Parts: sequence; C-alpha cells; structure tokens
Amino acid sequence: MAPQRSPNERKVNSVRPFSSITSHIDPMVLYTFLALLIISIVMLAFKAGNRQDCSHVSMAFSSRQHGVNTSFTTGEVITFKANNTGSTPAGDYIWHFGDSSVQQQGQQVYHAFTKAGSFVVTLQAGKCSWSQEVQVINPIPPAASTPAADVFPVIDGPTEAFVGRPVTFSNSTPGANRWEWRLQQPNAETHTQRSHTYVFSSAGERIVTLVVNGDTSRMVKKRVMVFPAPTEHRNDAFVPPPFPAPQNQPEALPAPAPEKPKAPAISDEEFRNMLTMVSNKQKGVQDFAPYLCNNLNARVLLNDKDVKTFSQFCEAIRGKKRIKIEMVNLIKDPDGCVKEIRIRYDKKGFLGIF
Repeated sequence: MAPQRSPNERKVNSVRPFSSITSHIDPMVLYTFLALLIISIVMLAFKAGNRQDCSHVSMAFSSRQHGVNTSFTTGEVITFKANNTGSTPAGDYIWHFGDSSVQQQGQQVYHAFTKAGSFVVTLQAGKCSWSQEVQVINPIPPAASTPAADVFPVIDGPTEAFVGRPVTFSNSTPGANRWEWRLQQPNAETHTQRSHTYVFSSAGERIVTLVVNGDTSRMVKKRVMVFPAPTEHRNDAFVPPPFPAPQNQPEALPAPAPEKPKAPAISDEEFRNMLTMVSNKQKGVQDFAPYLCNNLNARVLLNDKDVKTFSQFCEAIRGKKRIKIEMVNLIKDPDGCVKEIRIRYDKKGFLGIF
C-alpha cells in the first residue's frame, strides 16, 4: 500500500535549464563543443601573453663625416644602432644591409657600402622587423692642389764614415734660423750652427739628431755606420841613378812624359756584380785588369780586418756560389784606376774560404 500524503505537503518541481534543448542533443556532442571552447580560450590567452611590442625600438645611422643621416658615400664607415627603450637583449638584433654582404648581429654594428645606390637596411629582433632606406653616393674627388712642402728638416750628409776622418752634416731647411745637432749618446754636446763636422773615434753605428727652430716634435735622425780606418801601405819611391852624360854629343831634348792610362769608369755596384760572376765562373781575374790599370795585386780589405791581394781574393771565391758579398767600396786614384778595394761580406758564406 502506498503511503498517503499529508494535506500540508506541497509538491516541489526541480528546474533544469536548457532541459528542453539538452533532452534532444547527444551528451557527447555537447562535451566535445565545451572542450573545443576551452582550448580556444587557452590559445587566445597564450598568444596574447606572448605578443611582442615592436614600438620601443628605432634605427639610427651615423658616421664621422655626415653625422646622423641616411645619405653617405662609398667606402665610408657607417654606425648602425638600434635605440632600445625596452628590454630586448643586444644579441637578439640582426642587421641586413641589402647589398649581398654578410648579416651582422648586435645592438650597434659597423658597415661600409662598396658601391653607390639605394639600399634597404633591415633590423630584426624576435618577431619584430624594421626597415629604412639608405642612399649611398660616390665621393666628390678633391680639387687638385699643390702638394704641401715637407715640414720635416732633412740632414744632408753621408751614411758611412771612417774612424778619425772628419764627416760633415748640414741642413738647408727654408726659414730655419736655429739648429740643434746632437749625437744620440750619453753626455753628448749640442751644436747650434747650420752644419757641423764630426770626427768619430771608434767604429760602430752612430745616430745624429737634428732639431730646427726648437720644434722637437719634428726632430729627425740619421744613422751613420763608422768603419775602422783602412791601413795605408806606402812604398818608398824608387829614385834611379842618373845616366852618365854622353861625351861630345849634342844635348838631347827631354822626352815628353808618357801619358798615364786612364781606367774605364765602373761603379761599386757594377764591380760587386762582376765579383759575383767570378764566384759563378763566368768571369776571371783578367776581366778586372782595365779597371785596376793592370795592377792585379791591388790591396783588398775584407770586413775592415783581413788584407788580401785582388788575385788571391778572386782565386779564393772562384766557383764558390754560396758566398754573399754585401758591399764593395772602390778607392780610385785621380786617373780612375782602382788602387784599393774594401769589401764587406757575409761570414757564413765565406766559411772555410779565408
């Protein structure tokens, strides 16, 4: 038997929204729709959270010649800078210069265009990109002008000297009125004339300095190599006895003095080249006879120490291809005949010869 309801009991009806709709829809379809809606909302929120602000960066181009500008000349070094008011790291900037050159990375980079034209420079940082046009023109050639005079003084004088022999240095700079000559060594004296003569007491390298009109910023130097004085060998003059006077013979007129043979001209470098040809067996000692006036026993000073005759020297170097003659200095008489030869050579190349 069913229980009887009380007279005061009221019937309660539950309200189910969309019950009339859901009662006709498959629950799986409804659940799928709700899942897609939630995924769409999450993706929109993620995209909104990762959105990058591109308004805080601006591009600036500058150079020493044109300053901040967008027009430059070929070969000019241009500074490209990204002015950042945000928090983009400097390493995230990538520059493209539009001239087929390699891209560069950094907030500030440097580039020079090699040809004229219009180029679009692009800056990338993350998802942002900025572009700006740059005009590059060829530089205007400078007007031809007279070259400026050399303001540095010049020391006139030799670069080689001998011990005990005077050597003079001078200067002819226009407008000069005060000179300061000094050897670059301790306790050296200062000389104040237009020219000065030095006599070196020992062999070695010396450095002569010159200051004109007190301008030490334009001081010039000259290196002088001082060699030992060559030893001079003097032969006593031979005075022959007079011939007996002929008897009852008319007095003969004095015979004219024979002309001394004059040697052909030859420079120190040409003589050195001929000695090299002797070492290659391309020339012999007789090839030098015209320049020595047939004196093949002329004195040869080797490295300012050893002494040989010219014939001995040629015999020693003949066929020795590894020798290296660095310098030849010919000492000639007034007729051009070579009477003494000073030779500087590489000791390694002459090892075992002398």
